[in-house]
Amino acid sequence: MKKALLTLAFCVIGTAQLLFAQVSEKEAVARQWIKSNLKELKINSDSDINLRFVRKSISGETLRFQQMVNNVPVFDTEIVVHFNPSGEISFSDHNITKEVIQINTIPQISKERAVELADKEIGVSGMVTLQESNLFVYNKLETTKLVYRTVTSFEEKPGTWEVIIDAINGAVLSVKDIAIYCGSECTTTHQHNTSTSGTTKYFMPKEANTALAFETGTAMVFLSDPLSGAAVPYAGNYVDGNDADTAELNAQRALVNLPQVDNTAGTYLLKSSYVEIKNLENPNKGLFTQANPNFLFTRNQDGFEAANVFYHTDNNLRYINVTLGVNCRPLTNGGVLWYDPSGLNGQDNSYYSSGRLVFGEGCVDDAEDGDVIWHELGHGLHDWITGGSLSQVNGLSEGSGDYWAQSNSRSLNEWATTDAAYHWMFNWDGHNVCWGGRTTNYTPIYPGGLVNQIHTDGQIWATVNMKIWDVLGRTKTDTAFLEGLGLTNSSTNQQNAAIAVRQAAIDMNYSCADVKVMTEKYTAAGYVMPPIDLRINCPGTQTVTADGLGNYTVPSFASLANAINSNCDAVVTQSPAAGTVVAVGTHVVTMTATSGTSVNCNFNLVVQASLGVDDVVKNTFSIYPNPASTSITIIGDNFENEEIEIYNMLGQRVIGKSLITNESTVDISNLANGVYMVYFMNAKASHKFVKQ
Repeated sequence: MKKALLTLAFCVIGTAQLLFAQVSEKEAVARQWIKSNLKELKINSDSDINLRFVRKSISGETLRFQQMVNNVPVFDTEIVVHFNPSGEISFSDHNITKEVIQINTIPQISKERAVELADKEIGVSGMVTLQESNLFVYNKLETTKLVYRTVTSFEEKPGTWEVIIDAINGAVLSVKDIAIYCGSECTTTHQHNTSTSGTTKYFMPKEANTALAFETGTAMVFLSDPLSGAAVPYAGNYVDGNDADTAELNAQRALVNLPQVDNTAGTYLLKSSYVEIKNLENPNKGLFTQANPNFLFTRNQDGFEAANVFYHTDNNLRYINVTLGVNCRPLTNGGVLWYDPSGLNGQDNSYYSSGRLVFGEGCVDDAEDGDVIWHELGHGLHDWITGGSLSQVNGLSEGSGDYWAQSNSRSLNEWATTDAAYHWMFNWDGHNVCWGGRTTNYTPIYPGGLVNQIHTDGQIWATVNMKIWDVLGRTKTDTAFLEGLGLTNSSTNQQNAAIAVRQAAIDMNYSCADVKVMTEKYTAAGYVMPPIDLRINCPGTQTVTADGLGNYTVPSFASLANAINSNCDAVVTQSPAAGTVVAVGTHVVTMTATSGTSVNCNFNLVVQASLGVDDVVKNTFSIYPNPASTSITIIGDNFENEEIEIYNMLGQRVIGKSLITNESTVDISNLANGVYMVYFMNAKASHKFVKQ
């Protein structure tokens, strides 16, 4: 792979599935907030927007509104409103086109005709793997126009091609490959031409709608890459050698488990509920199906790259969605990531595009380097978590891909912190005769260090987030990073992305110390971080058990109530104070944080009756019938002067009675159905019964 990795940076706000408005209970509140901020947002009224995407997550709920003209969406426009888990608006961002004018939004040519014109313009032939055409009000040219935006990928031509067609007269207004290849750093570019085979266009066959049958399997893979695994430089027997096997390189393969491998009638395919291999572009090397679930290739076999990509993408998506609890999957393909381990007509590059990864070859095969795989997947994560609003401003998505790759590779602890390669990106694919690679120890800072080259500038963003990673660790940093990206839009720069990541951490109740680390690292990298207003996050409902007398001593909840401000100097107090004795029942605890001003929050302390029974008493009494409907009988020894109290599960005393004999009947006919506790006050014991 050459000096930069290919990534698709187009905004898929226009895809058909995203044009459908979604539903949120918070829509009315968000619209009211928008109406209150019309001047800043530069729109006339909230009727000019449409709710197009809703994401509920561990950091709250994010609503994305799109600007409209006569019910036709304005391309690449958005207002983002984010609610924290408490239902408060904690973050917003917008990309609104002020200059949009009211135009005729009735097309004079059909969508089908627009597709025909686009096909002719880019020379579509052979198998088409993606094609969509949507109507937009388009303001990216000199004047506002009504257009069809047609996006096409097909097997014979690498990339994803956007054709803008005037919806009034059918004129071709713009043609470009919306995948970003290398920029000024590379010597190769992808030019628009129609030199394809001219064979009849047809669409990728749809899979039969059959029940999936997954089994576990195994594969031989590089855990990151062979150089990092062996901690050696690119030299000697540790070189690509035109994909030749060496004992040293094969020794760096590791046997890994595959949680899911598709088994259809005894044929095993690299397919899971997260990832599936596909032939998307030439060269077509097959799908490497076999008669068993163990994909044990050596690195000179093409199947090795197929298994390597499958393992790393499947494993990573499980880490994100299951381990971190961050919901992030493709917006297309039924939520399954498609990948082609050998595409781009064999060229030395790789890219992400609309729920698909395609890897090239040449020098080191891209699909052999974990950093390349994770980097390209990082673009996908950025795309999906923003509902299609991936941003390349300041190289934000390039830096995000670099961070994601470095976070994964560094977690393997293969390099010492003193090694130069500890900070390197693409240790196997780059930093050698193939190309120079990149680093997450980049010294320029924002904004003065920007050079207007997305792959270079992205290193600022990747570097600062890895500095946070080194302090907070992988899990915390990855979670905040992903949730923060989920608050951004297609015009977000590094500065605002830093604010978004920190806000996501605050909304997820990270400690003030953690948030302060983020503030300090981002500030040192040149980002201007706004001060944090004093806030306090209370814990959820705390449920505890009373002692045998029905009492509970309130502890200090200061460690559970997280006060956050810029200096982390707030003093936390509580009411009722620690040491207060409360009875069985539900009590409201108020936590107050003070630092110049004061803020507070409340939570419920539920004190339940003790379910424990003194062993001696337990053996000398019983309650029957249980369950009961009208009365219960208590039988026991030595009940002289014993007092009982009966409580419901809300901690309310409903009956009190003295036991005179060793067999007493208690009327419960007036009690509501439910579970009750009988407390023996002198014996300091309790027993449960059910009224029905």
